[in-house]
Amino acid sequence: MTTNELSLIKESGSGKMFNTGDDVIQVLQLQGSWREMGRQYGTFAKEGMQQVWDASVQPFLDKGWTTLADAEELFGRRTFDTSSHRMREIMRGVADAVGWSTDKVAVLNQSFVMTIYQAKLHTMAGCSSILAWGDATPHGGMITARNLDWGESFLPFPLYLTVWNPTDGSNAIANLSWPGFLLASSMVNEKGVYMDTHDGTSMGGNVVYIDRASILNAFIDLMVECDHAEAVSNRLNTLRNDASWIFTVADSTPNGFSFECPTSDSRRRNADGDTMAIVSTYINPDWGIHKRETVNNSLRRFDNLNARLAESRGKIDATKAMDIFDTPLFNEDGTFKENGGATKPKKFDADITVHQIVTDLSELKVWLKIPQKTEWREVDLKKLFTNYFLKQRNERKKK
Repeated sequence: MTTNELSLIKESGSGKMFNTGDDVIQVLQLQGSWREMGRQYGTFAKEGMQQVWDASVQPFLDKGWTTLADAEELFGRRTFDTSSHRMREIMRGVADAVGWSTDKVAVLNQSFVMTIYQAKLHTMAGCSSILAWGDATPHGGMITARNLDWGESFLPFPLYLTVWNPTDGSNAIANLSWPGFLLASSMVNEKGVYMDTHDGTSMGGNVVYIDRASILNAFIDLMVECDHAEAVSNRLNTLRNDASWIFTVADSTPNGFSFECPTSDSRRRNADGDTMAIVSTYINPDWGIHKRETVNNSLRRFDNLNARLAESRGKIDATKAMDIFDTPLFNEDGTFKENGGATKPKKFDADITVHQIVTDLSELKVWLKIPQKTEWREVDLKKLFTNYFLKQRNERKKK
């Protein structure tokens, strides 16, 4: 069952905030300069940002693992100063609306990476993705699906699909994440390019280079500036990472691959056919190291997803992708499910599935779900990408 209801609940300038049936998954449609959109975001997200700060940053301070001054230096001012003008304008706008310093806004944005920095030598998150295109799908187009697996503490937060419509001529983008997380998580742009982010520290180590810019902030620039997956690939080959990640990249041409990126290198992994599974361990044999299981069962998830893709080949549309990601990894008693999937609705693992996204890039549609709270919610990005919508409307008028 899916729902596609959008109800307007708030406006700020040219920005609008919608519910998707309730206030659990919300859509933010922003428009204007990057500073203006930052202000719109801050107006909508102020309460949620404080909630996320209290759960994800404040415990580090309360336990004495770091101080606010150190956090603002390492993950605030450093990442702010090394970000693009675009990202700095977004954070300035958010700070204007929320009443925080830009350093504090940047710290919350980077609390993903702070978790790695403070981690006790195990992986932060055990996410899973699939790609399917060509003969694997009924229409030949690109289908993507992704689980974001992390801690239960994130379940109480609202989930934002934030649609940024810049007026400077660059690409509109949609990013799925929680309040205050302005960096890349799962993203689609108006040209049909898709990216998502996986923790790569199980293979690349729990290391954060504090003399480098934030790669996750840079992803906003990639999606705003790149019109196809190969352009993203070339840009990724140019960048050095401040932490270890695994990235999924796809577009509507269709084309898809992943990047495995420790802090020392980046290597592209291409698919063997017209499907691909991506998990939080390195699979590319070119590294010269064996595939490594993680505390969050990466290799089991990898095998499960490849099996589900193989048995569904030719039928993998958005509905089938949702079915695959509705398939749990575990039985109710905590044992592994026969013919299982990758989703963790209960905590028998180092983490659980906190949200999911499926996309049909040829249609610019996404489906969103929080397994513990909602059914799938359908969102038509064509109606939210302002320039795309206006272009379609003008073409219809000409006919």
